[in-house]
Amino acid sequence: MGTGGRAPQTAVTLEKQFVGLLSDYMAHGEEALLIRAYEIGRETLATGWSIPDVIAAYGGAMRTVMSRTTDRGITDGLMRKGSAILAECLSPYEMTHRGYREAVTASRHLNETLENEVKRIAHALHDEAGQLLVAVHLALAELERDLVPATRPRIGQVQKLLDQVEQQLRHLSHELRPTVLDDLGWLPAIQFLADGVSKRARLFIDVRSRFTGRLAPQVETALYRTVQEALTNTARHARAKRVQIEVDRDAGMLRCLISDDGVGFDTRVPITGGLGLKVMKERLNAVNGNLTIHSAPGAGTQIKLVLPVEN
Repeated sequence: MGTGGRAPQTAVTLEKQFVGLLSDYMAHGEEALLIRAYEIGRETLATGWSIPDVIAAYGGAMRTVMSRTTDRGITDGLMRKGSAILAECLSPYEMTHRGYREAVTASRHLNETLENEVKRIAHALHDEAGQLLVAVHLALAELERDLVPATRPRIGQVQKLLDQVEQQLRHLSHELRPTVLDDLGWLPAIQFLADGVSKRARLFIDVRSRFTGRLAPQVETALYRTVQEALTNTARHARAKRVQIEVDRDAGMLRCLISDDGVGFDTRVPITGGLGLKVMKERLNAVNGNLTIHSAPGAGTQIKLVLPVEN
């Protein structure tokens, strides 16, 4: 009956509930019976029944009730009234699905708002802070001309420190929102990201892609941020030496596989402090993508991203 692995008596119990409900509704047609149908829907939803499970139980109940009569008028009426029972029973599922869609839309808007704010901060660091540093360099150069030669080396030391500050600000700006992501797209941005992580973490990162086309902006951002979080987690926790990123497009879906040769972990054990993984999943959910992880102690980790691709 498609009970999804549940005990048979559970399906039988649900079917009996439907039999009683249909019989009473045929006899009385009371509004209270529709309320009972709604409550059955709430219970099945709360206990993990799927819509096919519920429909299978309802179908069995309908056959049982219809087998009790040969009157065509009664069976026609049963079909009409039974549809109201089923619709009311499934209404909690519809409301839950609607709430999920609204949550996904809200998450997408939140991600877009956050990305716009990140972009603003990144540009401020790169442009405004850069202009201030140029002004400081000019002021120091002017001051250096008025100083005695013995003190000029100190000005040179300050200028070197300012150069380091400028380099760090530029690096931070690119980490927050690389301009290459907006200008050239997701693939050059991921290659740029992999190069930076490789140098800092002393990881060999190989990026391969059979697909090089541009994607919708929100999809490119979600893909880049998810790969960024995955590489960050690998550098911090995996103790890996090699990472491979493979991207391909198939049947309207973009597939990205991130594999490392690190220590791995037991996926059955909840990850403490796993906020990064949660954020990755939420980012992909916002663009109708999904994420799966395969890992085992001593066997490395594979993270698979699947995103729908717009033409």
